[in-house]
Amino acid sequence: MLLPLPGAQTATVPDEVAQAEALARSGDKQGALDALSKAAEVKPSSAEREDRMGFLYAVLGQATDANIHFQNAIALDARYAPAHFHLGVAEWLANDRERAIGELERAVALQPQSAEFRFRLGSAYLDSGASDRAEEQFRAAADLDASNARIWMSLGQAAQANRDLPAAVEAYGRAVELSPSDDGLRNTYSLMLIQTRQPAKAIAEAQKVLEHNPVDAGAAMNIGYAHLQTGDFPQAEESYRGVIQKDPKSAAAHYDLAIALKMQDKLDAAQKEFEEAILLDPTIAEAHYSLGMLAWQNGDFATTAKEMRAAIADRAEYAEAHYMLGIVLKQSGDLDAALAELKEAIRLDPTTPGPFNTMGQILRQKGDIEGSKQAFATGTRLNEQKNAQLANSLEQGMRGGMIPKPLPSSTSHN
Repeated sequence: MLLPLPGAQTATVPDEVAQAEALARSGDKQGALDALSKAAEVKPSSAEREDRMGFLYAVLGQATDANIHFQNAIALDARYAPAHFHLGVAEWLANDRERAIGELERAVALQPQSAEFRFRLGSAYLDSGASDRAEEQFRAAADLDASNARIWMSLGQAAQANRDLPAAVEAYGRAVELSPSDDGLRNTYSLMLIQTRQPAKAIAEAQKVLEHNPVDAGAAMNIGYAHLQTGDFPQAEESYRGVIQKDPKSAAAHYDLAIALKMQDKLDAAQKEFEEAILLDPTIAEAHYSLGMLAWQNGDFATTAKEMRAAIADRAEYAEAHYMLGIVLKQSGDLDAALAELKEAIRLDPTTPGPFNTMGQILRQKGDIEGSKQAFATGTRLNEQKNAQLANSLEQGMRGGMIPKPLPSSTSHN
């Protein structure tokens, strides 16, 4: 997170500091450290000089000495923003996040027109999980420096974390305009276009990546994902087969290919691809769940229960799998175990009618008429709330014709 070495010497920086900087640029670390030691002896000092020395110590990997000089700078002038900024960066690198954020906040308060200060503070907020505060800082930074791609990219990440997908798409789009050669960033933008139901634009962006990097798996996966969204399952199948041809060990591609095959009622082929995905990555909970649903459709309830348990073992908070396992256990007559699974599904996702309705059936069988009525009433209320939209992911797996969520390939950007 440290900035590059400063360029021009300022009037208040003694020759020893300038000499140390020149030695550091030439690769003479020890010479630079010796020059800094001499510079430290020069009196009187100033906040600017102490900060610049601290910065150079940090560049040379001397964190303790760097912090001493940053603190000296602040002691000399508590309103010298760069020292607070550099100390905040140093504390962040030392994993003292609370103190780091405090110093970065002081730097921004003292110098609010610095896009770099706001960007670093936003990055610290985002890494700490405060995505709403991060988005605020990134927006301010973008207003100050609209030509910085990394600011727009980070704004997209913060908006995405805040589930403001339209804002995320807009920010990623601006970042791509400013950094058109960043394939990882363009793939992220393409994926966000898919998630905001703009498949045609998503495909166009992914194809731009493939034009100069034909083996980019992320772009090909996004094209397949977009075709799944539009219901063009043969084209999705073709895209995923192309990925597998280039990378046979891509578990995500095998899984997504299985989805495309399932949606074309090629169930045997889909099952083989789900199984291959699990062989390549046994921790793909979605593949176990999907295999369980295929078994359910074939009346093989024992395999359904087995695969749902495997999905839960990989992801304990997999609400859909708990729901489905509850249904299977109910059918096998193990009502208490079924109730436990349904309660867990409800705890994880209390907005879906299905588990409440199934629970109502079990409670009625067990003679708990009042509990049954309450469960059915809740299920009815939730169902009415969802009439204007498709039921959420807990229901999708139970409806046969719904598309399970694909696994996009991981993308990276600079």
